[in-house]
Amino acid sequence: MAKRKNDVGGEETNKKPRTTGDIDLQQASLFFRRFPQEIRDNIYRAVFESTRLRSATEYYLKKKPALNSLALLRTCRRVKMEIGTAWLGWVRFYFEDTEALLDKLTPLPINTLSQLRRVTVSGETLHLVHPGLISQFRLVSVLKLLPGLRLDELTVIGGPDYRVCYDALNGLIDQGSGWKVLRYITFASEMLGLPENQHGDNYYNYYRDAQPSHWQAMLENRDGILSRPSVTIYRATQPAQHGKILDPTKRVKYEQKPFVNSEEFLRDFFLMADGERNKEMMVVVKRGAGVDYEEKGEPALRYGDIYEGMEEKTWEFVRRTCLDFSDDEDDDYPFSDEEDDDYSSSDEEDDTPYEARDLIQYDTYRDADEYVWHWFWFYFNQE
Repeated sequence: MAKRKNDVGGEETNKKPRTTGDIDLQQASLFFRRFPQEIRDNIYRAVFESTRLRSATEYYLKKKPALNSLALLRTCRRVKMEIGTAWLGWVRFYFEDTEALLDKLTPLPINTLSQLRRVTVSGETLHLVHPGLISQFRLVSVLKLLPGLRLDELTVIGGPDYRVCYDALNGLIDQGSGWKVLRYITFASEMLGLPENQHGDNYYNYYRDAQPSHWQAMLENRDGILSRPSVTIYRATQPAQHGKILDPTKRVKYEQKPFVNSEEFLRDFFLMADGERNKEMMVVVKRGAGVDYEEKGEPALRYGDIYEGMEEKTWEFVRRTCLDFSDDEDDDYPFSDEEDDDYSSSDEEDDTPYEARDLIQYDTYRDADEYVWHWFWFYFNQE
């Protein structure tokens, strides 16, 4: 057999590399020769656990994941084979609105959806427009459209209306499924500090109980006290320290005292005081040991069924009927869903019109767990 010099001066034969099917086993690679499978798996996991895939449906701003977020899967076939679908359980999927969550996840087959483990999503209400009617659905109803979901951890970023936040969290504890641990984060402490119907209108009936004792009782009634479920509230140690509540060194546990009059609650003057109201809050809910927390897709009867009255029981039909009202074709939009290999802001190197380039935003972050408060949270929460 013919021989030739290799790059380091040795001899190598012309025989084909060892393969498994069509996969080159890369026997000459130091990565595969020196690192055993266990070490390689740890490297893969470390890379993807530090990766976030962000999506949003803001029509005026096309948001995409950071460039090359999944580049490791494209390095070679053997790496892709060894990783398989495990990366689905390692990366963090970050959805800035419930529409983006449903757009991305409802098309997935159950065996793929069930492999997701970490999701962050906005807790804002889903508004569906019917003829002469606008229906509002909390996150507990949204998750019912994802049968098979069984996350290790669901992080919810609460909206600017704290009455809605309270009701949304109440629904997740009462009838929510698809997650083992829930982290519900609010911009400030008002969720547990506002008095009954503070705004004096009938937009939303806001009633609350002393927490977390009431939520703890709800969860124990649902999962069984012997399974030891838990609800814990944390508050930031400093006001206006936004985005830091996940840091254990910058939060403390908090418990409300039971109300004197169980039929009425007033403003919590401690939580609503200057320097206290603007402290971030996080409620951590842990389902009981051995509890089946997989989402079954059964409607949350007390919180509304999104598919009720729909001719087709699919999110695609609901979106087309109740959300998409433009006659323009998708192809008219200046950006496709395809990821570009490179993006440049230079006019000389990019033929995309300047005004169109301003509408695209690639994700940037230091930690995959980071979460972002939009400007309107700050606007609605001025002291």
